[in-house]
Amino acid sequence: MKAFLRSLFAASEQPAPGLVPASKPDDADNKLLAQANAAVRSNNFTEAARLYEQLAQAGSSNADVYVSYGFALLNQNEFNKAKLILSKAIELDTQSADAYYMLGTACNALGDKAGSERAWHASHTASPEIESLYCDFCLLLFEAGKLSQAQRLIQQGIKHFPQNADMYFYLGNLYTESADFAAAVEAYKQSRRLNPASPYMLSSYGSALRQTGDLALSMELTKQAIELEPNQHSIYSNYLMGLQYSATLSNKEKFSAHAAFADQFETPVKSQWGNYKNSLITDRRIRVGYVSGDFRNHSLIFFIAPILAKHDKSRFEVFCYHAHPSHDADTARIQALADHFVDCHAMTDDELAAKVRKDEIDILVDLSGHTGYNRLLTFARKPAPIQMTWLGYQATTGLTAIDFRITEESLDPTGKTEAFHSEKLLRLPSSGTFSPLPGGPEVNPLPALGAEKFTFACLNNPSKITDEAVALWARILIKAPSSQLLIGNSTPALIERLVVSFKEHGVSKDRLLFNPKVSLADYLQLHHRVDLALDTFPYNGGTTTFHSLWMGVPIVALQGELAISKVGASIMTGLGLGAFCAATGDEYVDKAVYFSSHLQDLSTVRAALRSDFTQVLETLATVITSALEGAFASCWADVCKAAIGTSADDTLRADT
Repeated sequence: MKAFLRSLFAASEQPAPGLVPASKPDDADNKLLAQANAAVRSNNFTEAARLYEQLAQAGSSNADVYVSYGFALLNQNEFNKAKLILSKAIELDTQSADAYYMLGTACNALGDKAGSERAWHASHTASPEIESLYCDFCLLLFEAGKLSQAQRLIQQGIKHFPQNADMYFYLGNLYTESADFAAAVEAYKQSRRLNPASPYMLSSYGSALRQTGDLALSMELTKQAIELEPNQHSIYSNYLMGLQYSATLSNKEKFSAHAAFADQFETPVKSQWGNYKNSLITDRRIRVGYVSGDFRNHSLIFFIAPILAKHDKSRFEVFCYHAHPSHDADTARIQALADHFVDCHAMTDDELAAKVRKDEIDILVDLSGHTGYNRLLTFARKPAPIQMTWLGYQATTGLTAIDFRITEESLDPTGKTEAFHSEKLLRLPSSGTFSPLPGGPEVNPLPALGAEKFTFACLNNPSKITDEAVALWARILIKAPSSQLLIGNSTPALIERLVVSFKEHGVSKDRLLFNPKVSLADYLQLHHRVDLALDTFPYNGGTTTFHSLWMGVPIVALQGELAISKVGASIMTGLGLGAFCAATGDEYVDKAVYFSSHLQDLSTVRAALRSDFTQVLETLATVITSALEGAFASCWADVCKAAIGTSADDTLRADT
């Protein structure tokens, strides 16, 4: 009766409500009613519906007959008729929780979300004992953006049905959606206790553990999830996302895992490639489609909104395909910047591919990679002649259907990383811009000038804090004895792990400061306590680094081999702060220690950083958008030339 494996709340199928056979109305109808109930018990719903209909046509006033009739209709996917019959049941019994529940199911199937919410609310009010209602209703509330209501509902469900693993799983997903990963871990732990073999739970549990910094157990669980459900692409993507945080796997091993994803999910749909209806004319508006599940309160907004705002709408017609079920103020902001905004979260990959083809998109751009709510299986069907990936994932997707990954020379130096990509590398002068939060706190003087201790900090996502990073940070603290380290986004589990880890490296607990996850405004304010930030590796900070620089706090960055390990150095070098960049672990330590004892130098950098950063940002969005549009036009011209037999240039670069 429901299928939402593609959604965040993918879980095992809940059983249909245990329908109690209708009570006996009259002796004359006993035989017919018994036959109908027997047909239900044997899952012969066609016969059951026929018999219940006879009772209804005979003028039965027994509400249970209509409830049973509605149940039989639902199981035949006759939702419109079921809606009418169940409404009749409610007329006869206004307190029938079963009737309201199934009416809500029918409304939901018909796309009447408001009607479904009213019916399920009435069902829950009439009786809290319909077990399957909780997960159904929770999902509906989640998709409507009513997270707090969904959370209260599922917590009530857990009180009534404490052995229901799916309810703990849903609760964990709600905590994850609100970025309360420590609470999510506890909810998933309970779900795993009750149903240890659920691949969706294991995958989500692993993701939450990664967010709290437990990378080892995270990888163990996501790997188990793939073994249990090897054909679910979202589980596979979550596993690939986790690989990006590993400091021990080689670049070749990471690429091989992504290529294996393509072998499994792309190869079977390659027959759908080609046969485009796009007009092969260069002198027209090019249709560009951006696909993401993050057109909402998400870090992507800081990077994509400036580009959408700068697009030349006389040359480019912009479509945004929103793959997340809910909307917020940031969603509305993106919608206002696009020519067309398409909600596609409920579409299957085939349906979304068909929509892209119908829209005659010339260039389709993935903004998610293997992060949550990605639509890579739509891209695997290659519904647009040119496909690219950008911003959301600093690595290959593994798909050959995606022609280009947008990057820059400093992140992917020519000749260095091509071997680890299924896509060609399209290098812009800079691969991204940033739009800081309007207003916010001012930059304060260097805290160390008036304090006894120098404060290093890592305010990055704990998932990026590797054992290798901790080892170098410990060396820094030992070499700078009058210093301390502030760790942001801290949870009890992370604190416990890091205290033990630092102790093993000779650093006591009193040298460590921990701050929990806070609002964006409070997070920016937290920089007033920080003298110098320490970047994570191999997965560098992105949004965190931009926010740090906006608040006048430079970072010490360790540069690696792939793009995810070059972001910090690229940003710092672009601001003329190459002195904070390191090529080796020893250099990383030495530079951090050096600046901790050269306060005047650091104070000078801090005082000028926001102004310098602002000047860069004022021109960067224009420069990048112009270069991007030039690349789009060049790519489209190549497609048009190829269509008339002219060879296209294999190398694309958009330099200013």
